[in-house]
Amino acid sequence: MFRKANYCGFFLGVICAALVGCNKPLEDSVAQQIKKETPTNSDEQARSLTDVAGRATVPVEQAESRIKKAIPDCAEPYIGRYQATISCDDPFVRCKDGTADYIINLQEDGIAHRTLIHSGQISFASNLYHRQDRWSYDRQNHQVILHRSNGVEFFYDIDKDQNLVMDLDKIVHASVLNEQYFAEGNPFPQQAYRLVKEKVS
Repeated sequence: MFRKANYCGFFLGVICAALVGCNKPLEDSVAQQIKKETPTNSDEQARSLTDVAGRATVPVEQAESRIKKAIPDCAEPYIGRYQATISCDDPFVRCKDGTADYIINLQEDGIAHRTLIHSGQISFASNLYHRQDRWSYDRQNHQVILHRSNGVEFFYDIDKDQNLVMDLDKIVHASVLNEQYFAEGNPFPQQAYRLVKEKVS
């Protein structure tokens, strides 16, 4: 009985040792494999993240250079903010009394912002009097053309100080669309306003 118990204990010990012995190389090989693969994977992840980050930067720079090229070199001197103070007696500025500031901001990407401000505050609740248009420079006639989003074009002569002066005759008769727009009763400036260019310090 005692011998049987010893044999059973012995066999049990041998089996356990065999199992532990078999598992040890397997554990070692798995550990080594994990060790080998982990740096490679993290290197690949690091490389792919760097590649993605690098690729993301290049198109943005290319897009910026394309945006800057939207306006030719000869038009660059006219980039800036222009302003005229207009009496509310003129229906063009759409205010009841006092004065309004008519502001045009010509940007290097060819976008133009038009804004009317009355008594130091924006005189409208919607964006009706703040528009985003496009602009271009007519080298032959030495004019800035404001291409409004509705298709109507406004023409501005450039004076010796690089200020913008409305060309009323051309604004009215430049196209059939312009003529139709003002014939429908849309407000037309009562005089050729001069928009003074803001000095950049």
